[in-house]
Amino acid sequence: MRIAYISDLHSNFFAVESLEKDLKEQGVDEIRCLGDILNFGSRPIETLQWVKENCNIILRGEHDSFIAGIEGIYLPNPLAIKSADWTFDFLKEEDFEFIENLPVDYEDENVILTHDEPSVPGSMAFISSIKSAKDTMSCYSDKICFYGHVHIPLIFVKNLKTGKVFLSENQEYNLKEDEQYLISVGSVGQPKDRDTRLSYVIHDTD
Repeated sequence: MRIAYISDLHSNFFAVESLEKDLKEQGVDEIRCLGDILNFGSRPIETLQWVKENCNIILRGEHDSFIAGIEGIYLPNPLAIKSADWTFDFLKEEDFEFIENLPVDYEDENVILTHDEPSVPGSMAFISSIKSAKDTMSCYSDKICFYGHVHIPLIFVKNLKTGKVFLSENQEYNLKEDEQYLISVGSVGQPKDRDTRLSYVIHDTD
């Protein structure tokens, strides 16, 4: 099975349209969204509707939570708050209810999914260095963890025999039984890796 992991669409429906085309070309069987569907972009309704119709698993990011008025969530960026207020006016009651009912993490026998920090979902912690990855990977077992939030595609690998953690330089990686993985899927709508192309990950489980 080919599973696509997407995150941080941020109401950028132009990027979503490109994503949809690429997903079809890649022949994916399932799509899983890791949150931050909304905010910043100009087409929140179309983006949210696309996620509802096409994603098998949907998580809630901090921007989604803030817009839905969930307590305890803040956005440190004044521009993000202003954009969230603008987005709020476009949503209907059913949209708020949908967002409120979304989980912040997901786990099965194979993977852990979260928008940000898997050990403390919703903490808005950034995992972008080997040190932060090593600390995070000590909090879960040998499963694969996919996450978003940092807007940069990253593959952290831990050798279970030596305990060493390194950042893979390859865009494609063959998974091994004696390794543990922490994978940032990048961003569809707002990439921050000096590459304006959208980013997502395909996990081929066969």
